[in-house]
Amino acid sequence: MKYHTKNICRALLTAAVISIFIGIIISLLLGGPVQRSFESYLWNAGYSMSLGLPLFANGYLFNWFEKRFINWIKNPVRSVVLALSFHLVYSSLVIFVVNWFWFILLIGQKWESFWSYNRATIISEYIVFVIIAAIIYAISFFKAWKREVEQKEEVKRESLALQYKVLQNQINPHFLFNSLNVLGSLIDIDVEKAKTFTRELSTFYRDMLHFKNQDIISLKEEIDFVKKYIYLQQIRFGEALQVDIIANEKIDGKVIPLSLQSLVENAIKHNQMSVADPLKIVIAISDDYELVVENNLQSKKLVEKSSQTGLKNLAGRYEYLTGKEMVITNNEHYFRVSMPLIRLKD
Repeated sequence: MKYHTKNICRALLTAAVISIFIGIIISLLLGGPVQRSFESYLWNAGYSMSLGLPLFANGYLFNWFEKRFINWIKNPVRSVVLALSFHLVYSSLVIFVVNWFWFILLIGQKWESFWSYNRATIISEYIVFVIIAAIIYAISFFKAWKREVEQKEEVKRESLALQYKVLQNQINPHFLFNSLNVLGSLIDIDVEKAKTFTRELSTFYRDMLHFKNQDIISLKEEIDFVKKYIYLQQIRFGEALQVDIIANEKIDGKVIPLSLQSLVENAIKHNQMSVADPLKIVIAISDDYELVVENNLQSKKLVEKSSQTGLKNLAGRYEYLTGKEMVITNNEHYFRVSMPLIRLKD
């Protein structure tokens, strides 16, 4: 608290000194005499501070205004118009009130002679306003630009981390070992089914290597891909794993590749299942144009160690691409993830 108060006092003192300095310079430029009385300099200092301090405070007010109405990156033209309007109205109000107080109220000038006598002073004050506004705009814009660049870099890092995690999880020895065991069993039981399983496993890996280098894919491509993954898992778990896909593939929407597969895998990884108590997963589209993946909870007592970064990275990428949050609901009955579909027209 003391540190904050100290900073405010330092800022006010700096603003006051700069205001007095600018007031003296403007007075000299307008042809005022160098040799003046002390009272004249004192009057000029008071006038300059009463004008300068509110104009400098304009920066703090603009920070409040910017957070609510300005977006330099997405709406640059609208932001410039709003910012100029804000500064023009505020500065005009300050300039009018200060000049009225000092020249009309204190000195007793008449309104008829006010503009002709103070025209040069008021014009110079508006010039200072333009300079201060330009500085504020430049600082605000470059801060927004810096945040945008940093956010893009963060999304890139998260994207690479998620791609690596998904690829690592799918090509890990456990998944391949289980798939080969299933294939070995099928060869002895059902040769045709073993051939189908081999083809599905091959196309699954082919698609995964293809999609991992893409930023977004169609909803249909993602659903087709996750069906291959579900087929491979249902061969292994049988009726213990039940997946119901009721999402309309023709809906005009995009998704981050491998996101559905990652969520289905997450449900299988963290839940136990049996024919008597199957794991039930539902994939659907909500009324809010969200892709929903929900499963009943049958949590395993022992789950292999996880970095817990997959959902966080996925949520960050969806929020960046859509401006909407990925909603995770976890209660004693079910676990649900709602991902906003990406619509390019937006």
